[in-house]
Amino acid sequence: MTASGTIKLVNPVGQRAVARTTLARRLDTLRGKSIGFIDNMKPNANLFVQYIEEMIRADYPDVRTHAVRKNYTSSKLIADQLDGKVDCLVNAWGD
Repeated sequence: MTASGTIKLVNPVGQRAVARTTLARRLDTLRGKSIGFIDNMKPNANLFVQYIEEMIRADYPDVRTHAVRKNYTSSKLIADQLDGKVDCLVNAWGD
């Protein structure tokens, strides 16, 4: 709060200095696809991955899934374990 009794709001979202880029093209369907799941060991990440997989399987029972789970070594990469095996990825990442 400022001395005058007003509150100053600051938007924590940064602005991009470069033109907006497009994301990878979305799949037309998940039917028959292979989906990778990355569990980064954050609290409840395993539950998030489990629930997402259950929801996907309810609509697309023919999907194949591959899951990898990070270990306690923060610098160990794991996404390469899914390379060439999946059509798309669900990443339980963040704090």
